[in-house]
Amino acid sequence: MILDVLLHLADEPESSIKCGTGSSSYPSLGVLPIVGIGGVGKTALAQLIYNDERVARHFELRKWVYVSDNFDVKRISKELAYDSVHDRIPDDISLDGILGKVGDATRNKRFLFVLDDVWDETGSKWRKLRGALTSGAKGSMVLVTTQSPVVAEVMGTMDPIELKILQEDDYWILFEHCAFGEKILEEERREKLQTIGRKISEKLHGLPLAGKVLGSLLNSKLDEDYWKMILESEWWEHEYVLDNILPSLALSYEHLNANIKQCFAYCSIFPRSYVFEKDRLVQMWMAQGFIQNKSQVRMRMEDIRDQIFDELTRRYFFLPTLTDKYVMHDLIRELAVYVSSDECLVISDERGEIPKTIRHLTLRTDKKIDAIMDPCRLQNLRSILFFGDYDSEKFYSFLGGILKQSKSLRVLDLSCSHVKLKKLPDAISGLSHLRYLDVSCTKIKQLPKSFGRLCHLQVLRMRSCHLKRLPQDVNKLSNLWHLYGEADTISLITGIGDLINLQELEEFRVTKKRRHEIGELKGLRNLRRRLAIKNLENVTSKEEAMEAMLKDKEHLTALHLVQNLDARRLLDAETEIFEGLQPHPSLKELSIKVYEGIKFPTWMVESKFLTNLEFISLDYCVRLESLPPLGQLPFLKELHLGNMRAVKRIGREFYGDTGVAFPSLEVLKFKGFGEWEKWLEADGAQFLPRLRILDLRDCYKLAKVPLLFLSSSLVELSIDYCGDFGSALPGCLQSLTSLTQLRIMNYHAQVSLCLSNLSALKHLKLWNCWNMKLVGGLQFLTTLEGLELIACPKLIESSEPVQLHEEQGLRTLNRLTIDDTVLLQNLWILLGSLPSLQRMHIVGCHGVTNFTRIQELWFQQLTSLQELEINDCDSLESLPTSLANFPSIRKLDIFTCPRVSSLPGNGLSTSLKELHIDGCPLLKDRCQRGGADWPKIAHIPFIRIDSETIQML
Repeated sequence: MILDVLLHLADEPESSIKCGTGSSSYPSLGVLPIVGIGGVGKTALAQLIYNDERVARHFELRKWVYVSDNFDVKRISKELAYDSVHDRIPDDISLDGILGKVGDATRNKRFLFVLDDVWDETGSKWRKLRGALTSGAKGSMVLVTTQSPVVAEVMGTMDPIELKILQEDDYWILFEHCAFGEKILEEERREKLQTIGRKISEKLHGLPLAGKVLGSLLNSKLDEDYWKMILESEWWEHEYVLDNILPSLALSYEHLNANIKQCFAYCSIFPRSYVFEKDRLVQMWMAQGFIQNKSQVRMRMEDIRDQIFDELTRRYFFLPTLTDKYVMHDLIRELAVYVSSDECLVISDERGEIPKTIRHLTLRTDKKIDAIMDPCRLQNLRSILFFGDYDSEKFYSFLGGILKQSKSLRVLDLSCSHVKLKKLPDAISGLSHLRYLDVSCTKIKQLPKSFGRLCHLQVLRMRSCHLKRLPQDVNKLSNLWHLYGEADTISLITGIGDLINLQELEEFRVTKKRRHEIGELKGLRNLRRRLAIKNLENVTSKEEAMEAMLKDKEHLTALHLVQNLDARRLLDAETEIFEGLQPHPSLKELSIKVYEGIKFPTWMVESKFLTNLEFISLDYCVRLESLPPLGQLPFLKELHLGNMRAVKRIGREFYGDTGVAFPSLEVLKFKGFGEWEKWLEADGAQFLPRLRILDLRDCYKLAKVPLLFLSSSLVELSIDYCGDFGSALPGCLQSLTSLTQLRIMNYHAQVSLCLSNLSALKHLKLWNCWNMKLVGGLQFLTTLEGLELIACPKLIESSEPVQLHEEQGLRTLNRLTIDDTVLLQNLWILLGSLPSLQRMHIVGCHGVTNFTRIQELWFQQLTSLQELEINDCDSLESLPTSLANFPSIRKLDIFTCPRVSSLPGNGLSTSLKELHIDGCPLLKDRCQRGGADWPKIAHIPFIRIDSETIQML
């Protein structure tokens, strides 16, 4: 509903979507600005475009970056060039270096980038970034959201979308949805609330953000008196409160609980457009003592903190991003700054003196660091965060001075500072109140020797660090709750078992070294979420394994047990050791990699021990001859089984004794069962009733399979390098009416398939199926969108042309990949006319030298074709003459066709906007300016040959 309303914000919403699909009518990079005042819905509209299915299919690469008032080219470039903030970014990489990485990441790819909340009106920084984006494929786009018309003018290459406030009727639809939601009320009560709600909505001036925030407040209490109190609040007396704070936002803040207000106000120390991680923020709240259990009902602290964060999100004080993180709208942040101005402060270049009342401080520059060296202004600091660039030598002494004076410091965060700091000042060990320390992404190589004196430290973050050793007394941090770092770093801690309050330990490596044995896990009863225990080959007995006391760790949700592939021990000892690794029954996810036993431990065989499991992965259980009865696990949703070379038969022992085998399973994957021959049905029991995805790979001898017993709920079926399934494969395809994806690869047996019943199929992939035939062809797949046919020479038997009825063609197909084995068959019979085809790849044509007359005629009916790629055709000597006649084609790629000597004599289509040629030496010279074929391509705006741009109009 909200998205429907937001579409009306643009004068022509559909035209914005069309621009967002990278229209090749723009000869260079397209930049579309979205302009409007704060809270009008710019980001929401950009997200709507970004998430549109048509847009997602059209762009090979999509990225979203929050920019804000600091257009930091280096930071933005890193986010565009790398997939994750935890990716290894080279040390000391220069701006030119990172811009080069952007060029590499985007080269020859059609991309969509969103730069959200841009304020830089000079354009100089944007021009640096724009230069790195020119290597992308034609039709690449950048969406820019901004409040500034000047930014739109400087950056835009097309007319901006100018968002206006919503008109009254549209605004009421939005406001009513937020205020009432899906709640059902008596008609009279609803009418009274609607009357009050109409009056409130009129005060919000058509701003979507205000409607969502205040609507969510009203939704929390559908009471007439409460709504009247909101309507009659004194906040409405001013159009704006101080500093442009909307009264609707101030009202919502006023109705928060006291501890939630405190948590919200603290967020003002983060810069504009800062991207919040939920765990990181709530850990800072905890470090400040903002979250306490004052309820009479006993609750876990993590439940209380989740409630607070979720309440702020429900009230739209936090907005979820596309990557499970959160941002705060500018207007909301301004409110946070207003209510916290006495205690919270962000210092940037223009800021001068710091008030003595400040408790939480953020520095964004080193130009003013001397201003806070007055001891009387530091002694009451509780938080200090660093953002931006700092001189390394100056910063070390500066930081040491702060730490000596700020004895009450509880939060210290260096993770967003660009400083080459190799070590922490020794003064940090004197911060007895420090609860939260983040040195992630710094160059720090060691911690002070007396680091263990930080007896109240709760959170230590050391991700992407270069720590080569840790102090011996790290295990004295007995109040540590959360520990984050690279596995190599964590494994350096001697006696980690002394950290008895630890709640998160992502990986523990077992060694035979003293205080690094598996018994260190014994006292860590509070571990939560995920734990991976590696190098289990270093555990020598059941008694030693039991010392980990895994069955007492009730808060763990995921457990991964890993050995090295070359691990060797006696078979009975293997089973006994794993008996000692029994987890708590509340476990939801279990993964075992490398198990040498010939039978599983008792807790894997008897379902009563692990009744809550939802995910299981078993890999390299190479001696196991039969699988445990996993079919009786009531909540199991996903099961991955791999590399079990001794299994020859799967049957009743796998299903268990219940009446329904795998009652909740949705995903089932087998891989690397090299000796598996028979998969038997469930002998009358109901079998996989909810299965949606079945994947069989590298099961070379598998011949008997219960495909005929599969539920019609199956939507994806993948078969790769398996044996001869006989009649089971064609038989099952008659009943799998919900199937949307079918992939059959490297299937060498003779088989005839009829696909006429697959009325929901959207994607079909047949690779290397030399003896496969399609009875009735593909003509009945009326919903097919993507088709890949490679190395399948016998799909049709007859070579005589037939007259196809229009309704039998692949009317919805928009993507097609074929090779010479398909081209040499009659395309009219196999594929028919393809009126919706937009992208076609012709690859690996080693047996085709020229296109026949019938093939040329078939090409001519592809009137919707927009992109054509001809790749790896080493025998091909000439291109199809129909390239001149495609009315809709925009992009042509000709790759690795060394014998193609020229372009067609009749030239290329006048609609073509982009031409890429690579690995075609005979074409290269002819297609240069002044070359023999240049007159045929001179009209094309963008031409690239062997990675060199020849023309960009």
